[in-house]
Amino acid sequence: MLRGKRTTMMTAVALCGALLATAAASPALAERDPRSTLRILVAVKQDETKSVKQRETKAVTLTCERAGGDHPEPRAACRLLRRVHGDPARLDVTPDAACTRELRPHAVVVAGMWRGKPVSFGRVYGNACLLRAAGGAVFAL
Repeated sequence: MLRGKRTTMMTAVALCGALLATAAASPALAERDPRSTLRILVAVKQDETKSVKQRETKAVTLTCERAGGDHPEPRAACRLLRRVHGDPARLDVTPDAACTRELRPHAVVVAGMWRGKPVSFGRVYGNACLLRAAGGAVFAL
């Protein structure tokens, strides 16, 4: 049982790293709005009982000098990022969230520019509840 969880987490970490490299390597992203444009990707490892292992990946662009992009909640996400000076690693929206111990890894990657500073963040959360507790509207894709 432990071996399966370890393999799942290693796969999610590898996926997160690959997504971070892809997002960070996008020069077109930096050219659009070098002051406040972030690309946010969330990848979810699907059920391993299926014959073909699947991943669900969602990606959006968030701009915050004027809240927009194709993020579903740009105003709320920008408000949260302003509180942490654009550093997604400092987000902790619901620190006392009551989350289950279900293991369904969610990898999140944030890359781009925040008010002229490069942003590069990647982390794997054990499940959707932990992801929402940490990032709130920022990770709500």
